[in-house]
Amino acid sequence: MKKEDGFPGQISFVIPERILALIGNNPLIADSYITDIGYYPHARHHFRERPLGSDQFILIYCLDGQGEIRLNETTHVISANHFFIIPAGMPHAYRSDENNPWSIYWIHFSGSKSGIYSRFACQIQPIDRGKTSRINDRLDLFSEIFRNLDRGFSIETLEYVNLCLPHLLSSFTHLSQFRLIKESGEKDPVAQSINFMLESLTKKLKLDEIAAETSLSASHFSRLFVNRTGHSPIDYFIQLKIQRACRLLDNPGWMIADVAREMGFDDQFYFSRVFRKVMGMSPGEYRKRGV
Repeated sequence: MKKEDGFPGQISFVIPERILALIGNNPLIADSYITDIGYYPHARHHFRERPLGSDQFILIYCLDGQGEIRLNETTHVISANHFFIIPAGMPHAYRSDENNPWSIYWIHFSGSKSGIYSRFACQIQPIDRGKTSRINDRLDLFSEIFRNLDRGFSIETLEYVNLCLPHLLSSFTHLSQFRLIKESGEKDPVAQSINFMLESLTKKLKLDEIAAETSLSASHFSRLFVNRTGHSPIDYFIQLKIQRACRLLDNPGWMIADVAREMGFDDQFYFSRVFRKVMGMSPGEYRKRGV
């Protein structure tokens, strides 16, 4: 089977041609701008083929699962925590793995400066997870762009999201510099553990696992964490999960069941109970607030 789009929980924005014409005449953003952007979670049967290539550069960021990208006669296997840039004009095809479908963030971008990214193209690039990897900071940049585009294509919105684009792209191409902000807290066990939690929001963590990241005993670490934050490590981790869930619920493209699954809850009803305990309302009530 092959499927080009339409996945539960997907987010995607395609900028209309008439809007792109306005961007091309705007000197603030004409040199680098988004033409399409999105997120496809667990995209089984996802397939795309362009025998003549694309007019834009394409960045594919595999967050989970696996897939293949074919450029001319060369096939590249891309797995979780890797990204790939396809140059404009290069014939290509890509597909999700049948048994381990990928979850990908993707960007089509153009502009007079887009050719600069050729030096990062045509090769699988790793993004190793670690205490200073800032994975969730990068995902927040995607979310910020999504949430702004969801409000329409005003001049202010177009300028803002396209001024965000170079920062987002550099979070891939200049990893060391992007991660530098986290290194100052690397020796602080509480900051270190929170960084670890933020990188593990889709997982289920136990106290021993979190403490192991700080090289402290679970009891010593727990006392230190409570003294600094006023919360137990596991309670803090759950709060972080629910904070992230709130941001996903703010986007109507996400079903509650998809949000629960994304945040590591196998049972949607258990997720709803935890959500209510933290937020004082159900996920459905949160989504309807202010409407």
